Amino acid sequence: MIKVALHRSRGARILLSVSLLATSAALHAQDVSAPATAGSAPAEAEVQAPTNDSDIVVTALKRSTGIQRTPLSISAVGADTLFKQNITDSQSLGRVSPSLVINESANGGSRVIIRNLYATGEPLVGLYYDDVPLSGTGGVSNDAGGTQPSIRLFDVERVEVLRGPQGTLYGASSMGGTIRLIFAKPKLDRYEGSVDGQLSTAAESDGSLGRQINGMINIPIVDGKFAIRAVGYFDRTAGFVDNSLLNLTNINSNRSYGGRLTARIQPVDNVTLDLMAVYQDREGASSSWNITQYQLTGQKFNQALFIQQPQEDRMKLFSGTLNWDMGFATLTAAGSYSDRFLGYKFDYTPYFARYQSVNQTGGIVAPFTGNPTTIPGYATFARDCNSGYILGTTCNGAGYQTLVNSYGNMSTYQPQTNKTSTAEIRLADDRYAFKWTVGFYHSNRKNFTESILNPTDPVTGLQAFPIGFPTGNTFTVGVNDTGLYRTIDDTLAQTAGFGEATWDINDALSVTGGMRYFKYTKETTAAVIIPSYIAGNSRQDALTTGGDETGTLFKFAADYKLNSDVMFYGSASQGYRPGGVNQTLGLPSYAAVYTSDSVWSYEVGAKTSWFDRKVVVNLAAFRMDWQNMQISASFNNAFGFITNSSSPARIQGIELDTSFYPVDRLTMRLSGSYIDAKLRGDQALPDGITQCPIPFVPGTTGCATVAAGRAGDPIPFSPKWTVQASADYATPVGNDMQIIYHADASYRGESLTTYNLPLYANAYPNGPGGTPGGAALYTLPGFTTVGLRFGLEKDEGRWGVYLFANNLFNTVGLTALTNGQASATALGWRYNGSVVRANYGVTTAPRIIGIQAMARFQ
Repeated sequence: MIKVALHRSRGARILLSVSLLATSAALHAQDVSAPATAGSAPAEAEVQAPTNDSDIVVTALKRSTGIQRTPLSISAVGADTLFKQNITDSQSLGRVSPSLVINESANGGSRVIIRNLYATGEPLVGLYYDDVPLSGTGGVSNDAGGTQPSIRLFDVERVEVLRGPQGTLYGASSMGGTIRLIFAKPKLDRYEGSVDGQLSTAAESDGSLGRQINGMINIPIVDGKFAIRAVGYFDRTAGFVDNSLLNLTNINSNRSYGGRLTARIQPVDNVTLDLMAVYQDREGASSSWNITQYQLTGQKFNQALFIQQPQEDRMKLFSGTLNWDMGFATLTAAGSYSDRFLGYKFDYTPYFARYQSVNQTGGIVAPFTGNPTTIPGYATFARDCNSGYILGTTCNGAGYQTLVNSYGNMSTYQPQTNKTSTAEIRLADDRYAFKWTVGFYHSNRKNFTESILNPTDPVTGLQAFPIGFPTGNTFTVGVNDTGLYRTIDDTLAQTAGFGEATWDINDALSVTGGMRYFKYTKETTAAVIIPSYIAGNSRQDALTTGGDETGTLFKFAADYKLNSDVMFYGSASQGYRPGGVNQTLGLPSYAAVYTSDSVWSYEVGAKTSWFDRKVVVNLAAFRMDWQNMQISASFNNAFGFITNSSSPARIQGIELDTSFYPVDRLTMRLSGSYIDAKLRGDQALPDGITQCPIPFVPGTTGCATVAAGRAGDPIPFSPKWTVQASADYATPVGNDMQIIYHADASYRGESLTTYNLPLYANAYPNGPGGTPGGAALYTLPGFTTVGLRFGLEKDEGRWGVYLFANNLFNTVGLTALTNGQASATALGWRYNGSVVRANYGVTTAPRIIGIQAMARFQ
């Protein structure tokens, strides 16, 4: 195993210590909504917090139910739990729910995985901001699931994590489950506010300080009728990644700020209108770094590249939700519009520099000494040059070499926008033995992506764009230096009608049935204004391709209440996500379209409470059959695309979620999962596309690099084990004050980054520079992170001062790893006089320690 696993044994001992104390796991929280039957208040009406966390009320079924009476696998954590574990954004939620893994993406956003459903493409987990579904931006590789936005978690009522497909009520992209972020609503009858500030530093940040401030104020404008609630935040994290080639430090220090304004209008008792406006803005940089350097020298967090890799992520969101109790049923109408911009830059120097005859990388990429006419794309260049499109060079091999040399150290810039509108209207009634929900849903998402290649300044590492961008229908070598400019205009329209009903046959037995009819239409228009000849493409006027699908999803379930504290349930349910259109450079047109994939999930579970609800134990066992799954590959070993797998997959496992309240002021929690996710047959590329040689031979074109899995292969990024544990205790010290103690630990088991591990392990038996090779190049070792918190509070949280530590033992936990020897785009690294193809990875943040102060008033 590679060196990044060295800390896991110590972390595992801490996890075991907390686990022995905690016979239960965090699934509940305080400050939650009360149940609201149809004919009374809307589902999100606010009441006093429950006296015991097991009394929490959720709205996962689009009606209010107690969590211990909700017949599905669900965890819910409220503001108190999030605060104690210092979870301030949605990327950290993997610490509080079994089967939930959230991986930060190197280029911004994150990928959410539930129950080990992992694949690129549209999201496999639905992410909801109140009633608003959110999605990532597709980019050039259609991987919207890899850029899910990070959401600020302040002034939160609760977070619901629904595990397993939620196809009938939540539709597309909820194959693995759904995460619902429910934010606090304005109070109509009182003023209140809060402020929260932190100072922190990271272990590898050279003493630089991070700072964070959050604030909230609630103002009733018309008592009992109209109120507003405003939330604002600013956050500057202490960066910990350096760039030794550009002499830059702490380059991944993020600056983010934003706010949320909500309004609640209740003109009469049975009508409530909630309005919301959200803005959040983040500037940062890629946090991937040189794992090989760490293995060989012990130096961590160095990004040895010729370019800077900044990121921008801005989101605007507007929504409105109307709840109207009509007597016979409650009408809910929700609409939203979101506008997200994501822009990032990344290094493509090695892919182009290997064909440059001049040394522009200090020898890290060897100069090209061959015949220029053998450089990929020469024939297309000669055609365009002879047609008069290319000026400033000769239309032969020497002229092509001049053009290729002009590219310099090449950076890719991909600005992309996602503009989505959604509308849902539904009727629901739960007053009688027959409870039902029917509704209609429509959404329209428009993604626009630009892909731009330009040289970078050799001193600053900043991209030259838009300097050197051509005008008109000519490209002048030596004046214009843009190596690629293309656009992708992508729309996804979805329409659905859905219904779900539960019949309480008697006080003990209930049965549920649900169905959703869906239709989606995908249309993509792409244009190549400036071609990248080496990449194998040519100029292309706007070309539109697309497709559509219709289908139905079903759910069948039953639950039996043995008594008020024990319930058993079983279900069979479906989920799906849309297909799409590839826009990969040089990819054959017949491989452009891929179709939707889907799962059938079968689950049985038990929800139990013991000893007057001092012990809560929930268990679930499930099996999911995944059909036509979308998998990723790369064309010419550089440009990603998606195709459908010829093999189904089966995922099966067990989840435990428990809580324990043995004495006053002590809460202990333990949760975890064991999941086995494997292919059930062999995968293959689409007919007509050949497998690239392994190892890849530079200059090979017209082929795809894909780890075509074999029957029995584990699904990548699928840890068999996840465990979460925590313990909280408070000691009164008089004058309504108390000292609080908190400890938590989270374990993620080992996983792989590829299918068909034996093929790749044999192809690369040695790691770069003498580091471990073979299986280690494609293995993410298991790791544990531990958090501690200690503080003094007044009036159980009226105000407080706290010390905290996240990742206490400074564990380097790998969440992504790229084998540089197998990549055509990975930059080499100089070690002991030689150039090695370094492996790059994304890891957990190092130890962060800080101080926090908060105050609430009303």
